[in-house]
Amino acid sequence: MKVVFGSANYWTSPYQVGSHAWARLFARHDWQVGYLSDPLTPWHFVGSESRARNQERLRLWKSRGEMFESRVRVWTPLAWIAPQNTRFFRTSWVQEHWHQFARPPIHNVLSEWKMDAPDLFWMDSVRHAGWGGQLKPRRTLLRVADWSAGFRAVPASVLKLEEKWIRQADYVVASAESLAERLKPMRDGKPLLTLRNGVDFDFWNKDAAMPPEYAHIPGPRAIYVGAMDDWFDVPLFLKLAESLPEVSFVMIGQRPKSFASDCRAANVHWLGSRPRDQVQAYVRHAQVGIIPFRRNELIECVCPLKLYEYMACGLPVVAARWEELERMQSPATLAASLEEWVAGIRSALGRTEKQGVLSFARDNDWKQRWAELEKSVRLTDQ
Repeated sequence: MKVVFGSANYWTSPYQVGSHAWARLFARHDWQVGYLSDPLTPWHFVGSESRARNQERLRLWKSRGEMFESRVRVWTPLAWIAPQNTRFFRTSWVQEHWHQFARPPIHNVLSEWKMDAPDLFWMDSVRHAGWGGQLKPRRTLLRVADWSAGFRAVPASVLKLEEKWIRQADYVVASAESLAERLKPMRDGKPLLTLRNGVDFDFWNKDAAMPPEYAHIPGPRAIYVGAMDDWFDVPLFLKLAESLPEVSFVMIGQRPKSFASDCRAANVHWLGSRPRDQVQAYVRHAQVGIIPFRRNELIECVCPLKLYEYMACGLPVVAARWEELERMQSPATLAASLEEWVAGIRSALGRTEKQGVLSFARDNDWKQRWAELEKSVRLTDQ
């Protein structure tokens, strides 16, 4: 059986998301997996602050199909034009036709892999709708991981294209219950499945040596792993660091420009991005995981991967209060004010019992998500 993924994040990205996990699941169940990420262009190298990441994406393009984990063949297309949130590149035409400017042509590469007629085309980035629409899959599945209208940088053309595919895909999977409710009117009775994010429990729960940086970062440590974009509550975080000087805040992820001038607290430690294999050790040797997000339309529909990953490492979690987290009924402490956040972190640091968070993480292993998918989606013709 063969599945082709059209996903946003490149395979070796420091930000490992649901699309990576689903591709690994298919591979573990003996599917041949083709994984294509959003395109790279020559213009990405002009004045870019992400040169190292772009170099890695270029390496993946040159590989023309590097194999990972024995069954996942990975490629990042290179095109002269690609969707961007600028005047010309955010048009519907570019969204659906950029693949015509890819070199080598995407169809040629998939033909080399013998994946131009897969059993399943799995798309979680509609930037791949153009070439994906030319495949000859037996079934098409669109996974919607976020409420796209909540992103400031997502243009109307993307929202329009996403709605088109929500309506026409054989299956649509939403990563949160609150997200599925918003998508339901567009499906007109067609299959719509809610499959929340999960966790590779065995990976995150394993023993790991203490990272060397921790020798100079005193405990207790509160850790945050991930992107820090519009949804990250900068004012709240700055007040937290000020209110809890006895706590070391470990930040793993690309540091936003706004923090460069706003945050000079001695108890905030910026470690930058780290590969997935290393991140586990940083989490394992922290004492509490935090998710300080702004509550807005986007976040209301988020099922955070990091919550499961923190808990699989045995960490108590303190997070902002929002709709989907309330529905999940996890052991996390939910906070809506600075006072609740400070009290929540102090309480979490005083906890020694780990069984509650470990049980919750184990019950939400990706293995369970695969079983749910098999029950609801016809993956084979048998």
